[in-house]
Amino acid sequence: MRRRPRPYTPRTSGDSASMPKYTIGVVSQLLGLPPQVLRRYEEAGLLEPARQAGKNRLYSDQDIEVLEEIAELSGQGVNAIGIRHIIQIRRDIVVLQQEVREVREALVRSEEERQHIEVIWREGEKHSLPENEH
Repeated sequence: MRRRPRPYTPRTSGDSASMPKYTIGVVSQLLGLPPQVLRRYEEAGLLEPARQAGKNRLYSDQDIEVLEEIAELSGQGVNAIGIRHIIQIRRDIVVLQQEVREVREALVRSEEERQHIEVIWREGEKHSLPENEH
């Protein structure tokens, strides 16, 4: 089987999971879901796979993770609107967790800087006092 040449797209280390690379047939086999179900999820606005020039859907690793989540929620009886809200809330949580981590790191850096300035200030005070006050 010959591979079709693909246009060159530069990669960055962080975009591998978001790179579209799986056809609907492959994803269908990976997840054990019929292609029609995958199309229905897209029609319901739960997912938007990339498209090749010929309109073929291409799914990324991230898309597959979302599809697994959608299938699980659907299996639990959650409708498309509920699934959309749950997925968005989970995405928001990830963003908020990252923001909290960043704020905590900034707080630690700020406290370290404050302590460093305090040490420098104390050292400066020692050297500025007259000899008999040491």
